Amino acid sequence: MKKNKSKKIKDVSLVLTQRSGPEKVVFGIALVIFIAYALTLIIPYVWLFVQSLFEPKSYVLDYVKGPFRLPEQWYFSNYVVGFTYIQYDNIPFIGMIINSLVYIVVGGGFGLLWPICTGYVFAKYRFKGRELIYSIAIFCMTVPIVGSSGAYFRMIAALNLYDKGPLFDMFTSINTGFGGNFLLMYGIFKSISWSYAEAVFIDGGNDYTVFFRIMLPQALPAISALAITSAIGLWNEYYSIIMYKPSFLTVAAGLYYVQLTGIAREGLPIYYACLIITMIPVLLLFSLGAEGMMKNLSIGGLKG
Repeated sequence: MKKNKSKKIKDVSLVLTQRSGPEKVVFGIALVIFIAYALTLIIPYVWLFVQSLFEPKSYVLDYVKGPFRLPEQWYFSNYVVGFTYIQYDNIPFIGMIINSLVYIVVGGGFGLLWPICTGYVFAKYRFKGRELIYSIAIFCMTVPIVGSSGAYFRMIAALNLYDKGPLFDMFTSINTGFGGNFLLMYGIFKSISWSYAEAVFIDGGNDYTVFFRIMLPQALPAISALAITSAIGLWNEYYSIIMYKPSFLTVAAGLYYVQLTGIAREGLPIYYACLIITMIPVLLLFSLGAEGMMKNLSIGGLKG
C-alpha cells in the first residue's frame, strides 16, 4: 500500500517537473489565479464567522470601529442563543431545522424515487408512445419556470394542496419523474448492459428481479451521489417553500424571511451564527460523500 502511494507521489512530481519554461510560467499564473479565486470564496465565510463571535449588545460600536476588527472577547454563546432568539411566525430556529430535515426525507425521497423508475423504464423498455412522451418531457424542460408557475399554482390550489407541508411534497413530487434527475438516471441505466437481464430471464427471473436485484444495485453508487446533491439542494431551497407552503418554514426560507423583515443591529451576530450553523450539515454531507461522487462509476461485471 505504501509502495503504491509513493509511486503515485513520484508520478505526480514527474508531471510537475517535466515541463518546459513557458509551461511552468503558464502553470504558475494559473495557480495564482485559482488561489485568488479560492480566497474570494473563503474570505466571506471567515468574515461571517468572525462577526458571529462579537458581543450582541456592543456590536454597533464594535462595527463602527472597523468591519474587519477582531472581537475582544469571543462569544460562542451566540450559537446557543440563536436557537431561541432567531424565529419567524412563531417558528424558532430549531423548528426550521426540523422542517428542513422532513422536507429532505419526504420531498427528496419521493423526488428521487420517480426519476429512478421513469429513467429505468425509458432506458430499457420499448412501448407505444415512448418517443412522444420523451419528446414532451424534454420540451417541458425548455419552458421557463415563469411560463408555467401560474398554472402550476392554480393546480395546487384546485387540488387543495396549498400550504400542506409534507403532504404537498408527497403528491406533487410525482411530476419529478421527468426533469434533470430523469435524464441522469436515463443515462445511468442506459450504460448498464442488458446482458444481465437476459441471464436473469434464463435462470427463471422476471422484470422485477432484474430491476431490484441487478439494475438497481449497479446504479446505487450514482443514486447515492444524486441523493447527496438533492439533499444539499433541498436544504438550500426556499422558493418552493415561500410559494406553496409558507407556514412550513425551512431553514433557508425562515432565515430569508428574518433577513427580509429586518433584524436589530444587536441581533446580527446571533443571526450570523445561525447562518454558520446552516452551513455545517451541507459541508459534512458533501465531505462524507465527495469521494463517492467523484469516483468513476463505469465499472461493470461482465466478462469479455
